[in-house]
Amino acid sequence: MTSFLSMITAFLKMTVRNRTALFWNLIFPVIFILVFGTVFNETDFSANVGIAGAQSDFHSAVVQAMDESEIFDISTNETVDQQLAQLQDGDRDAVLVFGDAPAGGGFPTVQLYYDEASGPNSQVSISAIQQTLNSVAQGPSPVTVETQPVQTLDISYMDFLLPGILAMSVMNSGVIGLSTSFVTFRERGILRRIKITPFPLASFITARVISQLIIAVPQALILYLISHFLFGVDIQGSVLLVILAIFIGSIAFLAIGFAISSIAPNVETAASYSNLITFPMLFLSGVFFDIDSAPAWLQPITRVLPLRFLVDALREVMTRGKGLDTIWLDLVVLLATALVAVLIAVRFFRWDARSV
Repeated sequence: MTSFLSMITAFLKMTVRNRTALFWNLIFPVIFILVFGTVFNETDFSANVGIAGAQSDFHSAVVQAMDESEIFDISTNETVDQQLAQLQDGDRDAVLVFGDAPAGGGFPTVQLYYDEASGPNSQVSISAIQQTLNSVAQGPSPVTVETQPVQTLDISYMDFLLPGILAMSVMNSGVIGLSTSFVTFRERGILRRIKITPFPLASFITARVISQLIIAVPQALILYLISHFLFGVDIQGSVLLVILAIFIGSIAFLAIGFAISSIAPNVETAASYSNLITFPMLFLSGVFFDIDSAPAWLQPITRVLPLRFLVDALREVMTRGKGLDTIWLDLVVLLATALVAVLIAVRFFRWDARSV
């Protein structure tokens, strides 16, 4: 037990002293937070929304609610075509088009048009509009709705971005950090020496994983505190659930890194494989923007990327205050990813260095 704890301590010291790992795991995410937070985080956000279409009680209630809100700057004097033309010209953030009310009662169909190229602002606009529609629907509804009023959250782009940055940091430290370090151990003959000692390889790997999990929490805490004090970001849900998601995500990406280290013959190849895996996930998993607005042909690809499940889990808890009943499937997928990656790693694991 003493040797196991000593191994964990040694790994922790190695990680802290590794300036390259420190940059990619902590400084790099901090740079993203500062740059994106400064550029996109508007404290006095206002959405210019055009409203058109068929008149109804629901239409009037929505117009009144949005007119009374400080978030929206609404326009109701133009036709549908005129509103959409102004949206295309960049003069609107979104356009709501109301359909005819059903003859049998109920709410009319509402079409929401938005400029997906506007990135962060459009995501905040969509979220605020949807919350307003839900709030109005629960008021003058002709049917009984057994629910509690939903409190509108002041969601900024930094609220949206931070979960993605945390997930990115977990991915980089797991995949890139572990894959290159284990290949280095193999090239230097450290794994071969471990093989002839009483210290089991499984304990060696477990110590490395535990050391990474220990680092993951303060790493996430630093990123959160920077976002909180500079940009006012708060966690809406359970902090323990956030930690659980980070732990499970770390296990999944550490397993992927272990699999890469087992396949790659040298450090250069391990770094190339790691970048080949992490780079597409960085831009296709919703780290910087809502991936639901991506083209339809791209959606099936994004839904098989492990990083997306971690981003979704963290975002549901941190920005929407959801619980385990909402994110359990994301966590299960991450655990399944870890299992598959470990099986691949065991299958291709080698004690000695190999040539390309």
